[in-house]
Amino acid sequence: MIVSVLASCEEEVSFNTPAFQARKDNFMWRARDYTAVYDVTTSTLQLSAFVGFEKLVVTVAPVTIVGDGTTAFFQDTTFNLSNNPDALATYSFVNNGQTYFYATDVEDVATGEVIIKNDAIQKPGTISGSFRLDAPYIGDVPNAPERINFQNGVFYEIPITFGPIL
Repeated sequence: MIVSVLASCEEEVSFNTPAFQARKDNFMWRARDYTAVYDVTTSTLQLSAFVGFEKLVVTVAPVTIVGDGTTAFFQDTTFNLSNNPDALATYSFVNNGQTYFYATDVEDVATGEVIIKNDAIQKPGTISGSFRLDAPYIGDVPNAPERINFQNGVFYEIPITFGPIL
């Protein structure tokens, strides 16, 4: 009986690898699908995350690849999302047939940053880092939430594809 009780107390732990998640407007937000595309001709990285009818896209440049030829890693870099033509985050969602769109390229209104950071044991062909952003609504849907806010955002070991940014 004691063995039975102890066995039922077993705790199952699972890790999200890869992962793309954040606190969106103070609630946990975890992407169900994500992509990372690197355009070598422009040194631009685009991270996209999707959950239901929601889409978050972060585009930053220039992003530099460093490595010894057998493994490629991205140089640790911080991008400011406020008034930066080389760093943009957009978020959109569809509700009742209406599309709501938020962006960080609004002068003196948006804030945030994207940090690309390699871990000590970074898996080759992946990218990791963190992000945060606060962006205003762009559009004319009545009663739309004025802002969207992502805090404590993390993208971890997202597999990278190489090609043009669409």
